[in-house]
Amino acid sequence: MILKTLFSIALFITGGHLIDTKIGLHHYTDKDYKEIFYLKNKASISKNCIRHSESEDIKKIRGYRHTEDGAEAVTYYKVTKNEEKDSSQETSEEKITS
Repeated sequence: MILKTLFSIALFITGGHLIDTKIGLHHYTDKDYKEIFYLKNKASISKNCIRHSESEDIKKIRGYRHTEDGAEAVTYYKVTKNEEKDSSQETSEEKITS
């Protein structure tokens, strides 16, 4: 119950947007954002980014950052372009040029 409320607040604030480790902005559907939100630490998932219109791999990384008051928990998202789709296009291009 508490986790669902926390997710609802996060979705309301972000609107399904996600900032990756390179300060890039990505946008996902509510259903996709929910799956990303509930990912376990160091797990990854492939989702379609609405903003970039391409499939991307998202990896959730939880860690701690040292501050003056001690340490605080932080969550980072590493987003990379899904190469599976592109490699099939390269293969077909190579066949045409050969």
